[in-house]
Amino acid sequence: MEPLNLRAREVPAVLAVVRLGTVTLEDAALARSVAECHERWGMWGFSVLEVPDGDYAALARLRPIVATRRRLLVASGPALVAAGFPLLPTLEHPHWTVVLSEPSPGQFARVRALFDGPIDNPAWTRPT
Repeated sequence: MEPLNLRAREVPAVLAVVRLGTVTLEDAALARSVAECHERWGMWGFSVLEVPDGDYAALARLRPIVATRRRLLVASGPALVAAGFPLLPTLEHPHWTVVLSEPSPGQFARVRALFDGPIDNPAWTRPT
């Protein structure tokens, strides 16, 4: 297990799921993600990226993988926290971890319901 270092940050208004594109929040993908997080830090969670000031182009500059995703799943940081899913500012900005109480289909369904989309990615760059 690795030590968990947190940045001092306010909960972001907009978060995007990028890792596996629009399938990231399916049960099987979430189960893998939260298991990897648990192995790494001892908590059940999955990665999201802050969309700085709602600017997807800014996020794509910080994390170029964002521009390769045609569609995204997005959520409100405050809505996740209000629903009982803590957000931890992990790794380097703009990375966050959404924390779940357990890796169960019920928890997956609850957190998935808080994400909108898939939406068209304003920062998507058509492959050449």
